[in-house]
Amino acid sequence: MSGIDQDVSATSATGLEPQFAAALAYLAGPFSGAVILIAERTNRFVLFHAWQAIIGLGGLGLLAITLLVLAFLGLFLSPFAFTALYWLAALTTLTWVVVWAICLVKAFGGTAWRLPVAGKYAEARALKITSSP
Repeated sequence: MSGIDQDVSATSATGLEPQFAAALAYLAGPFSGAVILIAERTNRFVLFHAWQAIIGLGGLGLLAITLLVLAFLGLFLSPFAFTALYWLAALTTLTWVVVWAICLVKAFGGTAWRLPVAGKYAEARALKITSSP
């Protein structure tokens, strides 16, 4: 991620320090990522974190909500299905909180830490936006 890491010292279109803007991208999960994405058009470091908040945290959030809905639908099948899906939803939510905290701290520290799946897509999106004319 050489291109992403090098933009930590570059100026941000948001008017904020890049580390601060990147951390703000995670503050309210994918919602703040979208706001930062609208405001930022030049700094790859900030764009990467905004996209990662949208793709990574948004994906985990959707998974947790889907599992919770399935848990309540599982009430029609059996108490075991409800309990299993409910605990999976709770575990996914806990994972979301831990990932959110790590991303927030890493972004504020100036590190472009990649989530296992979402990081690759976030990096590609950030590089695509800054390389297009």
